Amino acid sequence: MNALDLIHPEWAVHKNVHAFFTTRHGGVSMEKFSALNLSHAVGDDQEHVAQNRQILNGYLPSPPHWVTQVHSNTAVTAETSNETTKADALYTRKQRTVCGIMTADCLAVLFTNRSGDQVAVAHAGWRGLAEGVLRQTVSKFASIPSDLLVQLGPAISQKHYEVREDLLQRFVDLDNTYQKYFLPSTQGRYFADLYGIARHQLQQLGINSIFGGNNCTFSQKDTFFSHRREQPTGRIGALIWLDDSTK
Repeated sequence: MNALDLIHPEWAVHKNVHAFFTTRHGGVSMEKFSALNLSHAVGDDQEHVAQNRQILNGYLPSPPHWVTQVHSNTAVTAETSNETTKADALYTRKQRTVCGIMTADCLAVLFTNRSGDQVAVAHAGWRGLAEGVLRQTVSKFASIPSDLLVQLGPAISQKHYEVREDLLQRFVDLDNTYQKYFLPSTQGRYFADLYGIARHQLQQLGINSIFGGNNCTFSQKDTFFSHRREQPTGRIGALIWLDDSTK
């Protein structure tokens, strides 16, 4: 089995909670998709993707539940979903049920509670953040928001994420305080801080235990895929699950 180069969350959570982010290392895909591309939808050789997923499955208690990500605020229960389900967040309380999200610049956000009996993952690009995908994910938890812990996954950093003024306006229309997460670039364009926007929204929801947010998928080209850096490109995975079995 190819060894995967995994990134583990920085949080200190209940022993039942397991999670990691993949990188581009450890798979069999070639060229722009080298090497651990997990997506069938980006033009990679389908057999290579199948092999990559099989390698990934060796690190998990069961194959992940993937969905069709559409930059929405839809959060679903993992065990009732499948790969054709249109959603951008998965939640579960079921043991050894793996929730999976793929990204290549967008932010993946992991959630759990302090008692370690609920987990979720959300796909949070700018559209999802504007639509409230984090709020919808938090609403799935029986625990109060202050009881939740959150890990921010690898995403594009502010200095490499240039956007148009209409995107800035989209957030300012929601709350004028979002202005501080946009730095002026050339005329009519801004650099947006996905990490900052996500932290702001999580704190507004009452979550204070927020970890991560130090990677840049664009600049760390040897470690991550980046849709902004080159197209087509692969996708990394964010995986989280519960497992109370004795190892």
